[in-house]
Amino acid sequence: CSQGQSAIADYNTQFNISPHVTMIRGHHTYTFGMQLEEGYDNYLQTNTGGGLISFGGSWTSLTPGTVGDGNGSGNGEDFADFLLGYGNGQGAAFGNQTSGSLVISGPISGKQTYRAFFFGDTWHVTSKLTLNLGVRYELQGPWSERYDKMTYFNPTATNSSVTGCNGTAGSPCLGDLFLVKTGVNSSRNNLPLSKKEILPRLGFAYGLNKKTVIRGGFGIFFIPNYVSFGTNPYVDPVSSATSNFFSSNDHGVSPAATLSANTCAEPTLGGGAITCTGAGPFNQGTYAGGVPQTGASDLTAVPGRNPLPNVSQYILNQNNFSATGYTVQKYGYLEQYNFDIQRELPGGFFADVAYAGSHGVHLPQFNTNVNQIPDSFITTAAQQYATGGSAAVTIAQPLGTYPFSQSLPGSLGPGVLLQGQLDRPFPQYSGLNLNGYGCCSSNYNALQATVTRRFQGGGTMLVSYTNAKLMSNTDTLTSWLEGGTTGGVGGIQDWNNLKGERSLSSQDIPQRLVVSYVLDLPFGKGKKYLAGVNGFAGAMVSGWGLDGITTLQRGFPVKISWGGGDALTSAGFGIGSLRPDYVSGCDKNVGGSSLSRVSEWFNTTCFTAPSGNNGNISTPNNPWTFGNEPRVDASLRQQGVVNFDFAVFKRTSIGERMNFEFRAEFFDLFNHPQFGPPNSTATSPTFGVVTNTVNNSFRIAQFGLKFIF
Repeated sequence: CSQGQSAIADYNTQFNISPHVTMIRGHHTYTFGMQLEEGYDNYLQTNTGGGLISFGGSWTSLTPGTVGDGNGSGNGEDFADFLLGYGNGQGAAFGNQTSGSLVISGPISGKQTYRAFFFGDTWHVTSKLTLNLGVRYELQGPWSERYDKMTYFNPTATNSSVTGCNGTAGSPCLGDLFLVKTGVNSSRNNLPLSKKEILPRLGFAYGLNKKTVIRGGFGIFFIPNYVSFGTNPYVDPVSSATSNFFSSNDHGVSPAATLSANTCAEPTLGGGAITCTGAGPFNQGTYAGGVPQTGASDLTAVPGRNPLPNVSQYILNQNNFSATGYTVQKYGYLEQYNFDIQRELPGGFFADVAYAGSHGVHLPQFNTNVNQIPDSFITTAAQQYATGGSAAVTIAQPLGTYPFSQSLPGSLGPGVLLQGQLDRPFPQYSGLNLNGYGCCSSNYNALQATVTRRFQGGGTMLVSYTNAKLMSNTDTLTSWLEGGTTGGVGGIQDWNNLKGERSLSSQDIPQRLVVSYVLDLPFGKGKKYLAGVNGFAGAMVSGWGLDGITTLQRGFPVKISWGGGDALTSAGFGIGSLRPDYVSGCDKNVGGSSLSRVSEWFNTTCFTAPSGNNGNISTPNNPWTFGNEPRVDASLRQQGVVNFDFAVFKRTSIGERMNFEFRAEFFDLFNHPQFGPPNSTATSPTFGVVTNTVNNSFRIAQFGLKFIF
């Protein structure tokens, strides 16, 4: 249920100056110059400015904690919850309710300055050998904001607003949020200016003989700051404020608020009248200069910078937040290299065979979770769960200022605190991500071959083939947009072990063949056949041609996720997207045509609940472990592309200055369906089932007539 969704206002201004000079001196051609760019971004986006609250049916369930199935099973109904006004929302601190909030966004006025200086030398060493030598130096200015409404996170600073993070009253908490121009950052930028971006450019071309040329090159390219848009001021914690809907303070036993009132109580579990006091579902405080103001229906306002807010205190109320890591930032870059042989062949053929490679270093995620419970504590959590019978393991809390023992909305009472939360690197926060942090890497290797044929009678044909492999532990900066044909991206399971997330990339395409052609048919005037036919008959047989593109491509790899209610995920504490276990020795593939496999694209019995036993299903499951299935499965692929686009055309001249052209074009000539990705969530009822096609997978025919004069 949403009371208003997204509105976007965006106004950009760009200035660019790029003077350069070219000088020829003997065998050298020198090029040097500079590039100056200044970009201004005035932006406002509201996604849930009117609030977004979900209704799951748990409050009208006969069994607490279960939801309705729509079949009259008595397990509660989401629409009944809606009529009562009992939504799902942020519950007790680190409790079991996870959705329902209102987000207020503020406008930003961002600025970036880019400076680069370059020098290149094209050196004709001999008549056969040419070298390209160059270097580029870049100063990629980080973002600033006109009114300095930006922050950064310092993981080693002592938090000024909360103590007790190691379980002892008064003990310090490391990690705090700061405004720019404060703390260790005296600049207006949320990231430091990198002064180490020296980028070599090396290349050569060697003429082995009159028909053969060998080429190669190497270069380093830093990723522009504007590409890693998670560092944009719009994403900054002080550019928006979240007011969470607190539906329960006792882990879903009784509601804490409705859509019209706060502080609700049910006298007895499962029955009795529910009483509520207060007005409005958002029982939070506004911030005026960093001071919390009480009020039953107050909303948290965007703090901005004037008056100067206490962002350290403010961010404690924002359960999950993302910020830049000023003191730990790593800037991403690519090392690219290639080797190429080009050869002229008899009969009008030309061949080009190349190796191309790329190595990505410190590649950024949109945001990187840095607040997951250490893996070494998971075994202890499992033991505590087995002893206490609850994933929400608690310890007695001595007097003192502890994380979330203050009068924060929906916080646990001051007598208990989740032990697992204290085990997190930054226990004062329920969720913490670093934006644009260089966490990841990639490797790409490819064999690329092309053959071109030029026909004497008119026309060309190009055949291109690529055999490639792309490995990575990250895929994209916009994972929420990467559905459709690719089937999404492989999610991170364990943020503490990003090396273990290395697999095939979600965009890996191992083989691709493309044949394109434009051919004039050899009939009619000036051609090999029927050249002597004149008059109307000559006009009819002349000017015909064909063109088309044929594409054959392997499919994208499948990304299997677990999606179940396992103890490790339910306990929270920053765990990523859990994956299942693969049963050792099980054949994942299913034989048959694509059409015969749509109801079971792969062998779903090869995947079981995460067990920590390497897929040995005879061993009892341990729900407190990660699955052994890789982030992206190299042995499973969705359907590839088999597509033929074809056209027939005819040109008819009228005198020397006018002609008609008729075209008949057919896209997907053979009407070959391309099935979408299979459902890859192991706990889904449709796991392994293909339910759709992609890319408008059906034949399209269109006809056109063009008059040229």
